[in-house]
Amino acid sequence: MIPRYLPIAWKLAAVIIGLTLLAVSLLATLVLYQVREVLSNQIRVQAELTVGHIARSSAEPILADDQLTLETLIHTQLEDSNVVFIAVHATDRGLLASAGRLPENQPLELRQPWTLVHWTHYHRHPILFQDVEVGWVEAFIDPTPMQGLVRNTIQAGVLTAVLVSLIGLVLAIFISKRLVRPLERLAQASRAHSSQPLGQERGKDELGELTLAFQRMTTDLLRKDQVEGALRRYVSDGVAQDVLNNLDRVELGGRPVEGSVLFADIKGYTSLAEGLDPTELGRTLNEFFGPMASTIAAHEGVVDKYIGDGMMAVFGVITPDPNHRLNALRTGLALLTTVREVNRDREARGESRVDFRIGLHAGQMLAGNVGAPERMQFTVVGDAVNVAARLTDVADTDALVVAEGFLESSELWRRFRIRPCGTRKLRGLGEEVKVLCILGEK
Repeated sequence: MIPRYLPIAWKLAAVIIGLTLLAVSLLATLVLYQVREVLSNQIRVQAELTVGHIARSSAEPILADDQLTLETLIHTQLEDSNVVFIAVHATDRGLLASAGRLPENQPLELRQPWTLVHWTHYHRHPILFQDVEVGWVEAFIDPTPMQGLVRNTIQAGVLTAVLVSLIGLVLAIFISKRLVRPLERLAQASRAHSSQPLGQERGKDELGELTLAFQRMTTDLLRKDQVEGALRRYVSDGVAQDVLNNLDRVELGGRPVEGSVLFADIKGYTSLAEGLDPTELGRTLNEFFGPMASTIAAHEGVVDKYIGDGMMAVFGVITPDPNHRLNALRTGLALLTTVREVNRDREARGESRVDFRIGLHAGQMLAGNVGAPERMQFTVVGDAVNVAARLTDVADTDALVVAEGFLESSELWRRFRIRPCGTRKLRGLGEEVKVLCILGEK
């Protein structure tokens, strides 16, 4: 099956083989050059010894015009060396004696440069008598024995290069596959965990596939961060973190906790809604709910939900808090201060006041997910929640009220200024409840 792209393992193997061949070629070239230099030097030394001997022995026969001695000298040298042609010249008379066969009928004056493919080597040496040149000797040396050495060297180099290339090929394939295998696994794992559609252009190799997979993973992570950010806008940070940490255990049900519940709603909301259009009504609610949510968070509380014109906050529910009653009381007083500040700004703009009532209670409650498996909500339920919700119905404008049972410790009585507000019948509850108005902290 033909791959849709050239695997990176093949590319690595090709690069390794190419580098190996380049290194072998450079090494072979260097060795061959060294051999050539050695061969050339040996031929020059041999030629110098041969021709130099004749030059030193020919000076007197040339001056004495002893042709026989010259012939005997060059024939003897021709038989005892690798010289294929030798000739003795006199400066004033020209060629005096020669022996052997002139290679390819070349003129004696040709100064042939030596290369590996040339099979003869030309050498010329002056004949001196008392430092005066009386003639010269020239010869063609046969480098055949040396050429055999060169051929053997070339053959050994070629065989070595082939052997090294084969070994390099095997090692390159093995090493490249070992190097690429983690990339292939990572790319496969990235594709397996990516929810991005596969309609995008594929990469040209494993790195391209891996890059594309990481792009998809980055998109998924960005979407995950956006979902987490949106979730934290709809529920508290504590609830959102609990859901994210237990995605495999999101189910209906809950756990009993000891905590405090605060309800704050607008007094006269029906009249307010009648006088404002829906857009203006939503802006007004948000004008109060934003600062109030910040106040609740600053006092260790969590906004559980917004209910039309009101809001519900819990203390010590998400995270156990032994001081949840104290924090809830301080939060209620701080909310009244926040509402007053917002109303001052509204009155400065010529807008009407919006008055809030706050009810607070504490006790045992069930905290968890309620609803249906397909649609659920985190909240708290129990008698303490109902009492807190009903207390807002009997609270005065700009007031914080609690049931007498909320102040269970004498420390809370000492910390706050409290005024009894009578016994009230709360809607939906059988017994009357003693209500206390919290005026402030001492």
